[in-house]
Amino acid sequence: MKKNTIVLAALALVAVLSFTGCRKPKPEDNTPAKEGLYLGIVGFNDQLYTMPLGFLNQSTKHNFVEFVDGLTMQNGTILYHAVNHGITSLSQAKIPENLINVSLVTFTDGLDQGSYVLSEGCYSSGAEYLAAVNSKITNNLVGGVNISAYSIGIRGSDVGDVAAFQQNLNMLSSDPNNVYEVNDMDDASDMFAQIARELNNQNTLYNLTLRLPAQEPNTKIRFTFDNVADAAYSQHYIEGTYVRTNGRGQLTDVVYYGLDCMSGSVVTATSEGVNDLFTFQNLTWPNGNQNLTEFVQQWYWIDSNNAWQINSEFGSSENTETFEEHKSAMIMLVLDCSSSLGDDFIKMKTAANQFIETLSGNYSGR
Repeated sequence: MKKNTIVLAALALVAVLSFTGCRKPKPEDNTPAKEGLYLGIVGFNDQLYTMPLGFLNQSTKHNFVEFVDGLTMQNGTILYHAVNHGITSLSQAKIPENLINVSLVTFTDGLDQGSYVLSEGCYSSGAEYLAAVNSKITNNLVGGVNISAYSIGIRGSDVGDVAAFQQNLNMLSSDPNNVYEVNDMDDASDMFAQIARELNNQNTLYNLTLRLPAQEPNTKIRFTFDNVADAAYSQHYIEGTYVRTNGRGQLTDVVYYGLDCMSGSVVTATSEGVNDLFTFQNLTWPNGNQNLTEFVQQWYWIDSNNAWQINSEFGSSENTETFEEHKSAMIMLVLDCSSSLGDDFIKMKTAANQFIETLSGNYSGR
């Protein structure tokens, strides 16, 4: 009887293994996320309140606003644990193909309390946990993009160790220029608004197309943008050498002087009859001014004169075109919900909702 039982059990095991072996594994979904802006929110006190990364535009913003409105205060400040959770959420998210920006924005008014206890034994102190979080901010890539981390801090009245508070803000940012220690919630609201506008600019490319007739090969071309009487005195220009490659016009050895641009040192034109259309991606002034076409002029270098000659037939209205191109972004907002905020808690939620409103407007209708 015992032998039969063993045989039956063995047969049953073989059947289970055979069935399991025949089952096809569920295929991994490698399709990219749809293009657009994604926002996630982490609130924290002695616990975490999380809203996973989700698509943000004018149609969905109410979901994020309702989440912020529903946050409540309690004692506790698991700051490092909250930021770490935010980074993990960004790292594990599905990535849009045209992702250009990954950002983490943290607001706090106090010092961390006990985050390392929640690290499942990974860290034996708050200092270790903070160092690990800083390392992730500095070194982790999300979809091949570095994390841009911002910190906003109001030093609460119960913060005795000023140096530790300031170190937190520095370690939870990716750049000293992204650290904002402010005196009150009104200033903090201004910082939320400033960062939202900055993120909008980062997620939007301002492209400029310039149209000109096909040139003689090896002609040196300069486009100036600062209303000068002589191209030699321009402080904002694009310069390159015109060639034709495979029947298409090109500018080679392109220099951007006093301008920022993503197009690189070789720009290939599209053809429109005898005209070439050169498009420069995200061409901007260093201060972010996008109005590039008001004074644009086109010039040729004349070797025999050793001087620039203006093209009098190049007009800004008929030969220039600007258009916006929205790229995808993933943003994580980490919000202190500790009871030490007191009356500032309501103001913080208002600032966070304005942050959401500003971001959502950039993707209206998408």
